[in-house]
Amino acid sequence: MIPLKASKLYIVEGIEENPIARQRSERLKSGIITDNIEYVDDEKLNNAVLSDEFRVKNHGMNADIKPVVVFNRYRFEDTPEERKRRQEKYPGIFKITRLSGYGGIDWRESGSRAYRKRTGLVCNPAFQLHSIVGCHFRCSYCHLGHFVNIMMNMEDMITYIDDTIKRAPGQTLYQYDNYTDTVCFEPEYGGSKLLVEYFAQREKEYLELYVGKSSHVDHLLKLDHKGHTLCCWSVSGITQSQNFEYKAASMEDRIESARLCQEAGYHVRFRLSPIIPVKNWQEENRELIRLIFSQTRPDLITFETLRFLDYNKIHQTMDTSLLDPEFINLMKEAQGKPCLQGCQIPHEYRKKIYRFIIDEIEKLSPETPYALCRASRKMWEDLEEDFTRHGQSPDYYVCNCGPYSAPGHELLAQKSYS
Repeated sequence: MIPLKASKLYIVEGIEENPIARQRSERLKSGIITDNIEYVDDEKLNNAVLSDEFRVKNHGMNADIKPVVVFNRYRFEDTPEERKRRQEKYPGIFKITRLSGYGGIDWRESGSRAYRKRTGLVCNPAFQLHSIVGCHFRCSYCHLGHFVNIMMNMEDMITYIDDTIKRAPGQTLYQYDNYTDTVCFEPEYGGSKLLVEYFAQREKEYLELYVGKSSHVDHLLKLDHKGHTLCCWSVSGITQSQNFEYKAASMEDRIESARLCQEAGYHVRFRLSPIIPVKNWQEENRELIRLIFSQTRPDLITFETLRFLDYNKIHQTMDTSLLDPEFINLMKEAQGKPCLQGCQIPHEYRKKIYRFIIDEIEKLSPETPYALCRASRKMWEDLEEDFTRHGQSPDYYVCNCGPYSAPGHELLAQKSYS
């Protein structure tokens, strides 16, 4: 496990009474660096939330955040009546993602017909797997470093995955876990091993293990995945990875860890996400894409530009002297105008970035498919010729976490990992 400096560690009631959860808790304690450990019930945890200990705001340029860490547990066994009682009595713990103990095998509504109609964005709905919320890294545009919630009874999730698969027989790919770079907590946590070995026994279903911005993969290299796990990295160029993604692995180390996983037989994919338009963004992304294809053979690449930050928040969270002046000026001009994705990057500027990324991929590996991540339908239509070449459209495409985007799909580049 990568050590994590914390302001406090809360351990919820019920963990000490569960031998497996208690053992996991003891293993992880060695990696949580704090002298402040407290055992809590619902009331105490609720009071902590209401006292604003669990902040949710972008990291900005603060690399020294010490999160509140919670060793929590799933409550799959709770009746609807018990859940209602807890929600009425302890509303604070229901305000923070997964803090209440519910969820873990969650339906992602984005991409449904209603979502597409309401937002104008193209995405795919799916069931996703979650056991940790919160991150080791301090990316300036993100907020997931202020608290970390970790489920200790991971085995309980495994018992419910079979039922989920039966409910969604067409879904072939299950993503774990995009609320964090879960591998940073391994091998002490053991969640990756549990899920890799579970999906190794499945015939049609695959696991997408989100490695994210980490290079912490040694624990994966000897697992018997039987080709049913793909690993996905979020990658960025030099300036972005060094200056806006504090404490994350370097560009080179992320791609080297992908090479190691590829050698170990895992399917490999990449997300250029989020693309931040720094000065010389063309040259830096060209270097990134060349490094990807010189070291690995991904079967898919997806990309998206920065989301959720407007002009004012960009100034609050980033050193704007490192950003493309055209980007900054366009964001300033767009203030107050309607926008998709909470970020006022004009459509034509986004398209210029995507056009560049597509051209670079096509130059180096024309057989490798690519897709936009949560982009507008108009963007798909504007780039229709490129996607059509790979048999894709906004209504039929493969992406990193799409429910039908498992290895073997007819739209994927068929790579040999032997």
